[in-house]
Amino acid sequence: MPLRIVGYNLSHDSSACLIEDGRVTAALALERTSGVKRGIVPTHAYAPAMARLTRDLLASAGLKAAGIDYWIATSTESQDQTAEDQLIDALGSLADRDSCLALPHPGHHLAHASAAFYTSGLPDAAALVIDSYGSLIGRSRERESAFMFRRGEDPRLVWRNIRDDDRIAGRRRNGELWIPGELSGIGELYRVVTLALGFSENGSTYDDAGKTMGLSAYGRRLSSGNLFISVDGGSLSFEGATDNLVDLKVAARRGDGVKLLPRPADGPIEQFHKDLAAQIQAEFEEACMHLINDILARTGSSNLVLSGGCFLNSLLNARVAREIDLENIHIFPAATDDGNAIGAALYAHHVLLKDQTRGGTARGDAAMRHTFLGPARLTTEPDHTIDALAREWELSAVRHHSPRSAAQAGALAIARGEIIGWFQDRAEFGPRALGSRSILCHPGIAGMKDRLNARVKFREAFRPFAASILAEHAAQWFDLPARDSPFMLMICPARPECADLVAEVVHVDGTSRLQTVDPDLPGSFRALIEEFHRLTGLPLVLNTSLNIRGRPIVEDPRHTMEFLYGTRLDRLFLGDHEIEGPDLAALCPQRSETAPARHADPHVEQLLEYATGDLPVRKIAIALGVTEDEAVDLTLDLRRRGLVRWAAVPALPEPRFPLPQYDSEVGG
Repeated sequence: MPLRIVGYNLSHDSSACLIEDGRVTAALALERTSGVKRGIVPTHAYAPAMARLTRDLLASAGLKAAGIDYWIATSTESQDQTAEDQLIDALGSLADRDSCLALPHPGHHLAHASAAFYTSGLPDAAALVIDSYGSLIGRSRERESAFMFRRGEDPRLVWRNIRDDDRIAGRRRNGELWIPGELSGIGELYRVVTLALGFSENGSTYDDAGKTMGLSAYGRRLSSGNLFISVDGGSLSFEGATDNLVDLKVAARRGDGVKLLPRPADGPIEQFHKDLAAQIQAEFEEACMHLINDILARTGSSNLVLSGGCFLNSLLNARVAREIDLENIHIFPAATDDGNAIGAALYAHHVLLKDQTRGGTARGDAAMRHTFLGPARLTTEPDHTIDALAREWELSAVRHHSPRSAAQAGALAIARGEIIGWFQDRAEFGPRALGSRSILCHPGIAGMKDRLNARVKFREAFRPFAASILAEHAAQWFDLPARDSPFMLMICPARPECADLVAEVVHVDGTSRLQTVDPDLPGSFRALIEEFHRLTGLPLVLNTSLNIRGRPIVEDPRHTMEFLYGTRLDRLFLGDHEIEGPDLAALCPQRSETAPARHADPHVEQLLEYATGDLPVRKIAIALGVTEDEAVDLTLDLRRRGLVRWAAVPALPEPRFPLPQYDSEVGG
């Protein structure tokens, strides 16, 4: 029987995983099943939500809790070793206390590093962890940590940077964001500038750092000198960072505190904001490169593994791969805190239980090559389930005779200019859609990026999209900094002779975020790209996650129906089934109870007046004197904002809890 361990991350980005004989066989973040970004559910709902997530993972593997040998958890909020030992108690009666293991405290960065190393397939490596904040250490917190790993040995801490106290920058007080008087830490500075730019998630204090990275390409540094992070005498210095934020008028000193003055989330993005993004991106890269060179010099290693949220920064990752002489580099695909469930479980297998697993870890020694680790969502359902689901929403499903046939149909739809949803059995673990929960479209049809941003994703126009390319063609189209990029974690320049052919995946700076798709990737995503290549001569598709702005990636097949009725997606593929989207112009909007009596935009006010539940959008467009497309787009935007709903169409409720999802005075 394999040795089975369940691991948890029990702070924000909560998650669970199952490993068997050192191999990760299942993993998913709580946000996917709760429907709330970052999995931030109220305290009273947390334990049952995690229990449901656990049951989903185990049931998909044909297991129950009794079939698990050991359980382990990690959190940023454990205060000491006693608290670390008691973490599993947060899940109530799921686990037998005698089978619960504990990481050494502090364990947050150790879990990050363990996830990166034990999924790398390498015999040894230097490991670097950089994020906004880690474990509590007395009254301090981890900032950046470096380790040395060798198979069969306990990992060695090389150095650890901590900040002076345990505060978290960006706390809410009286509805306003406050930061410490003195800032420190690479991740903390990037986070604070991101919040200053107005990039946060769902009104919470969780920063949306990917937007800062994307915006940086549109700007130029505000100053040739560093304003926030500098290398001073071989070490990092953050002196003057807060003063410079104040001087830039994105923060203000108030008494003994500092209040952040962020750009309003719906306010215009001006050149100053673009330049501020460029400034922090440049300083961030410089500081991270310094730490990487430091750990490699100290350890003498030519292998490097990376984790922590800062290593989702694809510009940084590509620079590391391009500029530093390494034999091997591995960036853990779930680099944010959800990946720590895997890190804790793998540390348990390789270190805490090494006497039990010695000689039996061969299955877990290979490098991670894919992240399709979510519970089975399609293969466990009867064949008629998707047909019934489509009928419930007054749609029809066509079943293709094989996955290859469905992939061919998907490629044909993309080739003729459609935007499709691509939902396969097991979801990816981590933030990137890699061919199981994707929106796909043509990378070479002009205007596709803008259409996708405005009509499907409902997000800012400056944000770029990634390319998924057949691995053997990647070097012909892009200047790759590494052998491959299977997890979409690197950005590289498009070759000039190719850029215009796939302009919709080429950012303003001439680069693309890239996923290389290998022949052995499970599922039929590779087959879709092969067929698209045959049809168009282009060996790549535009790939983005199957979600809309502010919401997690879709996990439940039922929610894909809501996606069809709430966006301009043309059609959806659920495994082997194909479902064409509804005629949105034929639907009748109905004003919701929360819609305001008056609205500043006359078109919005008029549409709300006509939204009686018995007039189709097509007729409303005539009454408003606008095109059908314009009326559909306006209606969808109002529907997304909760001001109208479709009459006589099923609706899935928003995630609701008896208590608020976010505590407006806490956050972080």
